[in-house]
Amino acid sequence: MYHFRKRSAILPIVLSVCLTGLSLTGCGKKAEEIITNKDEAVSPSTEEEWEISLPSVEVEEEEAEEEKDSSLSDEDRAVSDSFDEAVAFIKKTGGVLPEIDYETVKYKPAERDGDLQVNKKAPKEIEEGLKDDEVKTVRLLRSDNGATLDFTVYTDPESGLIDKIVSTEYGSEGREVTGFYYKNGVLLYTFRYLDDLYGINADDARKSGGQRCYFINDFLSECYATYGDKNESVNAAGYKDLNPDIRKEYDEMEAELINRAYVNYNVLKDIPSMAKIYGYVADEQGGTLANVSVTVSSEANGYENTVITDGDGYYEFTVPVNTADWYNLLFEYGDFAPSRLNDIYIRPRTIEYPTGVTYMAPKGSNKHDTDIYLLDVTKQSPHKLKENQYEAVLSYNSEKMSELKPFTLDLNSGKYDNENSQVITVDSGTDYKYFVTDQVNGKSGNDLTNDMSLSEAQVKLYNKNGLVGSFQVPVGHSGVVWEVFEIKGSEIIPSNNYYFETGKDIFF
Repeated sequence: MYHFRKRSAILPIVLSVCLTGLSLTGCGKKAEEIITNKDEAVSPSTEEEWEISLPSVEVEEEEAEEEKDSSLSDEDRAVSDSFDEAVAFIKKTGGVLPEIDYETVKYKPAERDGDLQVNKKAPKEIEEGLKDDEVKTVRLLRSDNGATLDFTVYTDPESGLIDKIVSTEYGSEGREVTGFYYKNGVLLYTFRYLDDLYGINADDARKSGGQRCYFINDFLSECYATYGDKNESVNAAGYKDLNPDIRKEYDEMEAELINRAYVNYNVLKDIPSMAKIYGYVADEQGGTLANVSVTVSSEANGYENTVITDGDGYYEFTVPVNTADWYNLLFEYGDFAPSRLNDIYIRPRTIEYPTGVTYMAPKGSNKHDTDIYLLDVTKQSPHKLKENQYEAVLSYNSEKMSELKPFTLDLNSGKYDNENSQVITVDSGTDYKYFVTDQVNGKSGNDLTNDMSLSEAQVKLYNKNGLVGSFQVPVGHSGVVWEVFEIKGSEIIPSNNYYFETGKDIFF
């Protein structure tokens, strides 16, 4: 993120959201480096003098490729999200997604022309056209620092071109949200702001120091930062009047955003909608079972794949996002009774689906010698719910955890609810986040415990027609807050993130 040194009549490109401490443990990885994010509020004023170091982006001629040609070709078009294309991608790559490389300079800004005027209506026009786009979410790691990034990608199904990419980077300063808008494969606009654990809506982001930059023909034309009702800006027309230090920062920010925009575009267009299913297998006493054969299948698509658990009893699959059928898991191990985990529903925009711990035992010996149905096929629909309501229900093994509580936060009003069964009323402006909290360890400050991950916690989400989502707590992670899902409008977006050092007493 770029921060200009504050001077009179010069834009400080800085995002000054007050952040709380938090940590993402990137669900699904067996060994994680825990990132603690702490920052203090920054209150810029015109009288203050302040400096923040600016990350260096060096453009070396021998490493840089030619400037991006804005003309379209078939290579600009994104892969479709068909089941078969996802299967082909998984077979080709082994389900391993690439790391994303921002250090290598692949795309350089074009020659700057200060006489050209930007179309400031373009971002709104693009936004209005997103309603018919295909949407996918992809989780990648940065190759330079290992930070986790979640990308939401909007693709026009007719042209196959990406209209918008929103990246959320989990790093040392919190969640850095950056949006990139494209028209015919060419960058037009970016926005950037800092988000915290609880989320922030777009209006609050702008008031807290959101950055907005406009581009023409692959050069940075204008950039703005907003503080309350005050805007400050720099633009290409006034570039020659800036002092040399500010020009250098302008150049580096332009180079970084151009390179990142097209690296994102060209990496993400080749990745179809996929999700990771992962979990552990244990015996009746909780001891991990290695060399268990785990088979995932989708009957409607004729899909099947088998892996073997490792020494920790861990397994994982990368599978297509499957809206036409459920996935089923079959566990087979020596003379033990086969176990089945049925009805795994991978919702659109799911990145990872944790299945928790599956227990196995010798044939006929105990309670785990049965199939498990995640979607509770015998459950009656909650008929008392209205058309625009969801009910979220938390359950867990009380013998393993003394107290887990849900925590639902309305991002628009700031109101929250922590009842075990909650009814959420939705409309077009709804923006809720749903968490589960480990009350005992959270209150005592034992933030690095993995008790909640072993609690067999489940959250089930219903509408008036029955169960629409089932979420299992990720196993093998430390923390006292599990971020389960978000509801935007009526869209359910799975999260499955883990946190400690939450920074707000309202959780506990």
